[in-house]
Amino acid sequence: MKYFKAGQYKLINPGKFKKNSKRIINLISESKKIILTTHINPDGDALGSELAFYDYLKQMGKKPVIINHSPTPDNFKFLDRKKIIRFYHRDREENNRLLKNADLIFILDTNQYSRTKCMADPIRKSQAKKICIDHHLGSNENHYEVILSDTNSPATSSILYEYFKLQNLNIINRKIATYLYAGIMTDTGSFRYPRTTEKTFSVCADLVKRGADPVWLYDEIYNNLNPEKIKLFGKFVTSITYHFGGKLAVGVVTLQDFKDYHSDVQDVEGFSTFIMSIGGVEAGFVIVELKDSLKCSFRSKGNINIKAFANLFNGGGHKNAAGASLPHQNPFEFKKRLISEYKKFYKK
Repeated sequence: MKYFKAGQYKLINPGKFKKNSKRIINLISESKKIILTTHINPDGDALGSELAFYDYLKQMGKKPVIINHSPTPDNFKFLDRKKIIRFYHRDREENNRLLKNADLIFILDTNQYSRTKCMADPIRKSQAKKICIDHHLGSNENHYEVILSDTNSPATSSILYEYFKLQNLNIINRKIATYLYAGIMTDTGSFRYPRTTEKTFSVCADLVKRGADPVWLYDEIYNNLNPEKIKLFGKFVTSITYHFGGKLAVGVVTLQDFKDYHSDVQDVEGFSTFIMSIGGVEAGFVIVELKDSLKCSFRSKGNINIKAFANLFNGGGHKNAAGASLPHQNPFEFKKRLISEYKKFYKK
């Protein structure tokens, strides 16, 4: 398995990063109506990035608005105690109006409009200038005024730290430090995933110095499981099947499972991490049945480029962690297809 060596993390083309950061600052200065959004089913990095950038824009005298396709998962609601984040479906008419009239739209922690789900079309049609800040591999959607990207970065929150650092580290107050630390901690799997380097720890050390509480954050995010989620997890574990000599593990969560255990999609958080902790497993898939779609998480170890596999299903992500959303279909029939396609992919 390839890991990044200590000190290996660095910004791709620092000169370009600095130039694009200045362009972003100028566009912010010129704009009054600014919208922030992120991908479907937002994780800690997506939410931490949004809330950190929101606070930064407030410092600049702006009045930004955060609109997300998906509700905030329960274990991250404590980050948004003032309920700043708007849920798109709660008031589609008003949110569409805000998107249409925006001067500037930031898309954080994804580079694909399609990953904002039903917000993609309003974003695409908006005359606002669009800016992408992300750490995932690129897509074919290049309709951005500016892209601030570093695919070697462990999290989008890490990129924002560098962006703030270019201006003045004092921008990072206690709230921003908390949001960024939450983003980095969760997207590195609590500092266990590739791209976790000495740079990651030095950034987080500075965030702790500036007010982030690592013990409290970990406890809030990971140690508040409800009994129904534990039951759902137990059902998921029994669904796991093994293929190709135990090198591939596949688990399924159905709509009936959600109904039986009074749960929803946010309670599936962490299932893909668990499946990769099983001895001998080199790749793991989690298939989640939703009312109108299937949500698939793909994970791998070493040189297995699972993003390339996810691309077969119009998905995306990182080399060892990717996902895809597909039209609704029988999850067990899709599982058969997935295993068949992976067999061909693995041989290549």
